Amino acid sequence: MYSISLWVYCSSIGTVSIILVYIYLFLSYRERFMGLWAVSWIVLLSRYLLFDTGLIPWKQPLAVLIIYQLLIYLSILMFVWGTCLFINKPFKKLWLHITTILVFINIVLNVLCASLAFKLMLPIFYGCYVCVWLGLVFIRLKLRGYGHLITGYSFILWSILNLLAPFSLGGAWFLSWSFAIGGILRLAIAFGTLIVYLEQTRVDLELKETKYRLLAENAVDVIFHYQLLPEKKLQYISPSVIALTGFTPEDYYADHKLAVRLIHPEDYAMFEDFIKNWPESAKIPLILRLVPANKTTLFLEQKCIPLYDEQGQIVALEGIIRDITMRKNMEQMAAMIDRMNMVGSMAATVAHEIRNPMTTVHGYLQVLQKKEKYQDDKDKFALMVGELERANTIIREYLSLSRERISDFKRCSLNNIIETLFPLIQADALSSKVNVHLDLSIIPELLLDENEIRQLLLNFVRNGIEAMPAGGNLIIRTVLQDNRVILSISDQGTGIPPHVLEKLGTPFITTKDSGTGLGLPLCFQIAKRHNVNIKFDTGEEGTTVFVCFNEP
Repeated sequence: MYSISLWVYCSSIGTVSIILVYIYLFLSYRERFMGLWAVSWIVLLSRYLLFDTGLIPWKQPLAVLIIYQLLIYLSILMFVWGTCLFINKPFKKLWLHITTILVFINIVLNVLCASLAFKLMLPIFYGCYVCVWLGLVFIRLKLRGYGHLITGYSFILWSILNLLAPFSLGGAWFLSWSFAIGGILRLAIAFGTLIVYLEQTRVDLELKETKYRLLAENAVDVIFHYQLLPEKKLQYISPSVIALTGFTPEDYYADHKLAVRLIHPEDYAMFEDFIKNWPESAKIPLILRLVPANKTTLFLEQKCIPLYDEQGQIVALEGIIRDITMRKNMEQMAAMIDRMNMVGSMAATVAHEIRNPMTTVHGYLQVLQKKEKYQDDKDKFALMVGELERANTIIREYLSLSRERISDFKRCSLNNIIETLFPLIQADALSSKVNVHLDLSIIPELLLDENEIRQLLLNFVRNGIEAMPAGGNLIIRTVLQDNRVILSISDQGTGIPPHVLEKLGTPFITTKDSGTGLGLPLCFQIAKRHNVNIKFDTGEEGTTVFVCFNEP
C-alpha cells in the first residue's frame, strides 16, 4: 500500500506542474479551453490525492463512492468541453445528457451491486471511450510537429490502461505499475496538449502575419513604419510606393532621406513646420506635393500616429500616405466651375446695362469721325471705336458663359467640320506665317452640336497660331484610339508656363497682351456639355491639346 501511495504522489507532482502551466496560460491569454483543461486536471488530481492515496476511504460508505465517481465524470466533461473549444467545434448537449444518464445508472448499480468492479466499470468504460475519442481528435489535427500525435496516442494508451483497472483491484503489484504508467501517460497528455496549443498558436500567428502582410502589400495606400529611437531609419514601407513614386522599398531602406528629397521645393517649408511642431502637428493630415521619378507633380496626404515606449518617449511613427491628386484636381475643377458660375451671374446682371450705353457711344463716335472737322483726329476715333468693339467682344463672351444654353446634338462627322473650317483657319494662319497641316483618320460619326464644336476648334487653333508669332507648323489630327475619337491640335510655340497651366480654364487667366482669358473657359463649358475630356501636353517644343470624345 505504501508503494501505491508513493507512485500516486510521484505522478501527482507532474500533474500539479502542468496544472500551474495551464493556469498561467489561461490567465495570460484568456483562452477558455485552457481554463477548462486546467479544471479537468485539478478535478482528476483531487481524486488521486484524496481517494487513491487512501487519505479518504472511498469504497465505503456509498456517498463517498458516488463522489469518487462524479469526479471521474466531471473531469471527462471538462476535458471534452475544452477540446471542443480548442478545435472550434460546438460542445453538444448530448454529452451532458449521456453523462447524466450514466450517473443515474451508476447510482442504481451502487445500491444494487455488491461488487466494486461492477460499480466502477461504467465510469471507467465511459472514460475509456472518451479517451479514445479524444485521441482520434488530436491525431487527426492537421498540425506540423508531433505534439498532436503524442497527445492522441497517449489518450488511447491511457484508455487501455484504465480498461484493465477493474480487474486489477486485487493486485497491489499491478496497481503500482498502473499508477506509474498512468502518471507517465498523464504527463505525456498534459505536455502534448501544451505542445499542440503552442503549435496551433504558431499556425494562427503565421496565418495572421500572412493576412496582414498581404493586406499591407496589396493596399493602394502606402503604409510605413519609421523608427526614431535608438536611431532614425525606415523600418517598413509597403510595395505600393513603387507605383506612386517610381522607387522600390529597398531604395528607401538604403537612403532614408530619399522621401524628403522628393518633396516639392515650395512645400518643403511646410514639411519643416510639421517636424518642428511634432507631435501636435500629427493631429491634422499633412498634404504635400511630391515630385516622383517621372517628374509629374502628385498631391499626397499623410496621416500618422506616434508610438511611445514605457518612459513616454516617441520611438516610432506609423501611418499611411494616400495619393489625392485626383481629389485635388476635382477640387480645382469645382472651384473653376464656381468661378465660371459667378462670372456668368455677373454677366447676366450687368452685361445688357453696359451694352446699351456703349452702343450709343459707339454709334456717335462712328458719326463724328466722318465729319470734316474731326478728320485730323481720325486715328483717335478709330482707336476709341476699336476699344469699344473689344469691350463688346468681352461682354459677348461673358454672355456666352452665362447662358445655360441647350445644345443641338446631331450625328455628324468631325472630319467634315474640320475640313469646312480649314479655309478660314488657313487664312488666319497665313497672315501669321503659320503652316496648317491636316492629318485626319477614318473615324465614326459623333453626336455633336456642330456650332459649338466649330467654336471650340477655332479657339484652340487661334491659341496655337498666336503661340507662334515667328511662324511654325500647326497640325490638326483626328484618330480612333481604344474605341475613342481623339482630336489633337499641336503647335510649335514656347509652351504654357506652369503657373498658367495649373489654372487653365479659369476666367481672365491668359498669356496674351490683348487676350480676355474667356476663350478657354468657354471651351471647357462646351466640353462639359459634350461629355468630353480636354488634356494638355506642353513643353519648350510646343503644346498639344487633346480633345477626347468618350462616346463615338
